[in-house]
Amino acid sequence: MFSPVFKPPHPLSILALMFLLWCGLGRPAHGQAGSSASVAGTVVDAQTKKPLGFATVFIAQTTYGTNSVENGTFKLSSLPAGTHELVVSFLGYETLSHKFTLQTGQQLSFRFELVPKANALQEIVIRPDTNWKQNYAIFLKNFIGQTANAAKTEIINADVLYFHFDPEAGLLTAEASKPLIIENRALGYRLHFVLEDFQVDFAHGQTFHAGYPRFEEMKPRSKAQQNRWEEARRKAYNGSLMHFTRALYQRNLEAEGFNVRRLERRPNPNRPPEAEIQAGLNRARDQQMATTIKINKGSAQEDSLSYWSRMAGLDKTVAYLYKDPIPYDQLIAPDTSGDRLRLQFKDNLNVVYTKEKEEPGFVNQRVFSKPRPPGFQTSLLTLTEAYTFIEPNGMILNPYSHLVEGYWGWEKLAEMLPLGYMPNSK
Repeated sequence: MFSPVFKPPHPLSILALMFLLWCGLGRPAHGQAGSSASVAGTVVDAQTKKPLGFATVFIAQTTYGTNSVENGTFKLSSLPAGTHELVVSFLGYETLSHKFTLQTGQQLSFRFELVPKANALQEIVIRPDTNWKQNYAIFLKNFIGQTANAAKTEIINADVLYFHFDPEAGLLTAEASKPLIIENRALGYRLHFVLEDFQVDFAHGQTFHAGYPRFEEMKPRSKAQQNRWEEARRKAYNGSLMHFTRALYQRNLEAEGFNVRRLERRPNPNRPPEAEIQAGLNRARDQQMATTIKINKGSAQEDSLSYWSRMAGLDKTVAYLYKDPIPYDQLIAPDTSGDRLRLQFKDNLNVVYTKEKEEPGFVNQRVFSKPRPPGFQTSLLTLTEAYTFIEPNGMILNPYSHLVEGYWGWEKLAEMLPLGYMPNSK
């Protein structure tokens, strides 16, 4: 049997992109579970070629996983057909991932050669972090989230996390010496999360993290708890990016509760050019006494520094929302490579989910904002590339290809479901 050998570097799969994105990493197959398809292989040290027993091997963001035995071999059986991302992780070694397509009844074999990690993490470990608790709180907020489900989600082994803050760049980063073990008691999942990257960019208000999660079903204490988990999972799914892309693939957006309109961002006509603002600020700061200028507010006046500071505070863009729905042929098109669809659209998609209101935590996240009642969940989807692809199960093939804002950006790991999740009809 042909057994390709895989060595680093391999591209990471991204779970979160700029400005709080949650998207799928890899994807589950869209065939029937329990087929005779399987994946087997061997995990060895890339330098010594010796087998690595007890390495973790799993299909990213699914419940399919195992460990290699003492001779480095492993096997995953009863896999559904389709495209998967196989992840191999071992303490002290660089994580490897490989995307592959599995046909019904097919048996594939791979050989993974892992490279030992550099000693960068060990250097971080020996430095005491007096701000660990503060940094950990920021990590939880931007990784687990602030939803009601997040309050019931706990990182069991938080002590494996190490943080570094660069005050000049305004950048907080995190590393983990071992996979994070995360218990989501709201949804009934235990996650084993291989954290590859985590950054909070305070200067630009953006969050980025990358990694590989493996899901494990938690055992309910009672039938009532299982029912609560199923209901919570259904609620987490409803209105999610996964729900939206599946409905889009099926051309069933309106019936599923999604109102999708084109949103265009244009330069703010009331904001002077950036160069003019900076020049005005520099002139005002250089003056020993601010010059008073008159603005178009009747007899109101303000000094030049206040004026240019106010101009700098104006939004650089204004949003224009189109009233008419977007035809499907302006969103998706068949692709010659198979049953996936090409996703391509102009500007941004303003997505409103009309069957569920916002959580109070989302409404009240800005302390000084004017109070308002919860509205429908509204998100913004933007492509970072000319186009991308969605699979039959709705997963976006390239996780680098898009950004989300709004409600989808606020929801984080505590709302995450396995890629094979299907809601029970009710």
